[in-house]
Amino acid sequence: MNRPPFLMRIRVNNEKTKINLWLPLFIIFFVVAVILLILAPLVLLAAVILWPFGWGKTLLAIVPAVFGCLCAMRGLEVDVEQGQEKVQISVK
Repeated sequence: MNRPPFLMRIRVNNEKTKINLWLPLFIIFFVVAVILLILAPLVLLAAVILWPFGWGKTLLAIVPAVFGCLCAMRGLEVDVEQGQEKVQISVK
């Protein structure tokens, strides 16, 4: 199983400024986990209510799908360059 990314690096270079920013994503995951834990009973209740209409299974499948997309972001690198300006985003 893949693990989610832990760091995101953003670099902005132009003639006047050079910004190199590291964002620790693992801190955000703790906050999101607490929010998901708090909302879990509401999601289960909504799934039970929506199950006869066919939306319950879809609602329960959203959380693993979002987590899978997050894990797939590891290794993503985006480089945008226009003239003297350059922006790099790297997720590790």
